[in-house]
Amino acid sequence: MLLKTKLIVWGEAPVTHVHAFLAVDRLLQDLTKCKEPFGGKVILLGGDFRQVLPVILRGSRTLTVASSLKKHALWLKFHKLYLTKNMRALESERDFGAWLLDIGEKKSGSTIQLPLQCYPSIQDPIHQLYNDIDFSSVTPQELKGRAILTVNNELSMEINNKVLEFMPGNETVYKAVDMIMSEDLQDQLTFPEEFLNSLTPTGLPPYELKLKIGCIIMLLRNLAPSKGLCNGTRLIITKLQQNIIQAKSIDGTETFLIPRIPLIPSQTNMPFKFKRSNFPFV
Repeated sequence: MLLKTKLIVWGEAPVTHVHAFLAVDRLLQDLTKCKEPFGGKVILLGGDFRQVLPVILRGSRTLTVASSLKKHALWLKFHKLYLTKNMRALESERDFGAWLLDIGEKKSGSTIQLPLQCYPSIQDPIHQLYNDIDFSSVTPQELKGRAILTVNNELSMEINNKVLEFMPGNETVYKAVDMIMSEDLQDQLTFPEEFLNSLTPTGLPPYELKLKIGCIIMLLRNLAPSKGLCNGTRLIITKLQQNIIQAKSIDGTETFLIPRIPLIPSQTNMPFKFKRSNFPFV
């Protein structure tokens, strides 16, 4: 299929690490036996380098910039096309769009003053988002359009636990079983279970999972993609049991049973591997 392809559209290119572009470039050259960039295929990139750069875990600003395509010689082989009109902004948002553009082009000076609409009237995001909700009679439709964006998982867990306090019913705490994936006795002594319990790597639920009937959860694994149970799917808990949890889809049309499963973090900079057995959601 790649040999017959004439055009490849690559969206949100600024977020992609330069190594990905180099890998595709080498792959297409090998497949087509052509030494031209990308094997002579037309590559259309989309995105704005003034918005988001590649995410480098615990990387410095210099390392983040160095991972961008614009800092590689391959960038010189692209023909640049610049958009001159924001087609997505409404007429009432033209001034705001122009203000963002000035920031991106460094025309706003060293000090950036945010418009008043960027300041919330209530500084507590939980109170601002859920103040008008009666959790004893809340419907899925009232909850599905509400979310709080956080910069890390630790803050997200803290907010989740605070919201859980507003909900009626008894709280159930599910503790995970952590185990280091090494038969070396020295490793097991160096990294005891108490230390593993304190870790919450990306893609894993916390050691203590606090839940109530009616709360919304988000899956962390692809359990059954054909049925819509994918990483990031949100569900509403309807029944809590020791080793299995019943949840329904946000629209209430389907019900699922979610078991405890062993989970291994996919990306970690720790010098060991460990396994956490718990429910695959937060």
